[in-house]
Amino acid sequence: MIAYDTNILIYAFEGTSTWSKAAQLIVQQGEHEGAVLSVLAWQELMTAAALSGDNLDKKLSSILHDLGTTRFVPVTLAICERAVALTKRYGKQIYGYDAIHIATAVEYKANAFITNDSTLTSLQLDELTIRSL
Repeated sequence: MIAYDTNILIYAFEGTSTWSKAAQLIVQQGEHEGAVLSVLAWQELMTAAALSGDNLDKKLSSILHDLGTTRFVPVTLAICERAVALTKRYGKQIYGYDAIHIATAVEYKANAFITNDSTLTSLQLDELTIRSL
């Protein structure tokens, strides 16, 4: 099972970035092997879509619901505690939503967390491999 950052979904769905094809392959891998993401990734995507207009939020919601193997899991107290511990350990290199996303991956025992955030890919975690897109 893998986990990945919200930016992977953004690149995969927009289809116009130089990262789009690689991101689409990551989403496909998640659908094949299983993927776990914080429900905050859903919120990040849907907020941007809702603010953009053109009913993009309805289209995007439909696409997200069609992801059959990808699980969007709630933020639990255990995930929050792990996120705080990560921030305490690494400082501002990993905080906020990023800390929640990575803590979710660790909590659900994902094999890897994929992102296009160079700050995150520079980290060496014992609990999880962080890979670049």
